[in-house]
Amino acid sequence: MNEEGIKKVGIAFGGGGAKSFAHIGVINVLRENNIPIDFIATCSAGSMIGALIANGIKSEIILNKFSEIVKRLSWFRPTISKKAILSQRNFGNIISDLCGNINIEDLNLPMKIIATNLNTGKLHVFSSGNLKNAVTASSAFPGMYKPVKIGECFYVDGGLLDSIPADVCRDEVGNEGIVISISLDGHLSRQIDKINIFSMMYRAIYIPLINNREKIIKENSDIVIKVFEHQEFNFRNWREIFRFYSSSKMENFIKLGEEAAREQIDEIKAALYN
Repeated sequence: MNEEGIKKVGIAFGGGGAKSFAHIGVINVLRENNIPIDFIATCSAGSMIGALIANGIKSEIILNKFSEIVKRLSWFRPTISKKAILSQRNFGNIISDLCGNINIEDLNLPMKIIATNLNTGKLHVFSSGNLKNAVTASSAFPGMYKPVKIGECFYVDGGLLDSIPADVCRDEVGNEGIVISISLDGHLSRQIDKINIFSMMYRAIYIPLINNREKIIKENSDIVIKVFEHQEFNFRNWREIFRFYSSSKMENFIKLGEEAAREQIDEIKAALYN
């Protein structure tokens, strides 16, 4: 319980590239309905959006900042490296421009950021330290972005081990609290008769990840908001996660998040106040 005697609420932000803008839509609806938010746990691109929200940046400012960068330069910067093909400079610039050189423990809203420690092969939870470093580490999908060195270790995308960290939220709010998990997953197509090598590789990577995250969500969540529940995921539409360069796409993802949250707002209120 918090100081007002209301159940504490933790929100788990799932990863999903540009689709993570749907988190903004969910948060908009929760705030419109005066649902308290006591804590967030984030992963991958959800850490980028979560960090901005936790620092009190308004949704329209977030969208405008991304749109500004899209207009000024190419979103996807190539990098000269044997470890990656793209640079995360744009992500880092957004955090720096909107949040400054802030530490996680100094954010307006308590937050933890999930990453994978490449040295140990284990999950790492950032609860303090430089915000920009933790966000870029959590978002560094292997092969696409370079691992981020923090201290003596290298870190990559937390989604490899815990892409919707409902368990971290549960630890924070306790058994009496409410955990709301925001899932950006769809469902795999069952039509595989025409599957090609790229689709096969995609499934080989995606199937173990989704089974692991479903187990974590089921064991730790009170409410699961499935923004893209009716969308079929396959190799062709996987590219939707790269739509950071499309303002209209980002706006649509926010709208979808709002719609999904409104559909479950009565369920959320019942869990909170009963």
